[in-house]
Amino acid sequence: MKDTLELSRELNQTIKASLVYQNYQAAKQKLMEYPEMFRRLREFHRRNRDIQNDESIDNPYDEVNNLFIEYDSLLHDTIVNEFIRAEQKLCLMMRTVYEDIADGLEIDMPE
Repeated sequence: MKDTLELSRELNQTIKASLVYQNYQAAKQKLMEYPEMFRRLREFHRRNRDIQNDESIDNPYDEVNNLFIEYDSLLHDTIVNEFIRAEQKLCLMMRTVYEDIADGLEIDMPE
């Protein structure tokens, strides 16, 4: 187990040193200079997640579309757009890392 923890810490440092993570941090820092934009983007993310997870909504596509229309000017702001793109790249990288870590592992989980 010690080897596994050591390697996971090394992976953590490698991720932090990656260009993808560095770009994400820089974009986040730039966005944080505009607290109202940051607050609105967090609100947009929360509302989008709520729509996606609300099974009582008959047509989530329409709801999401309306949300994007409501936040159109924010989402097209250069600083916000740069952050969203950096965030997407980081999430893609992390998903790939998680998939690679779990590849071939067989774990029986009780239901």
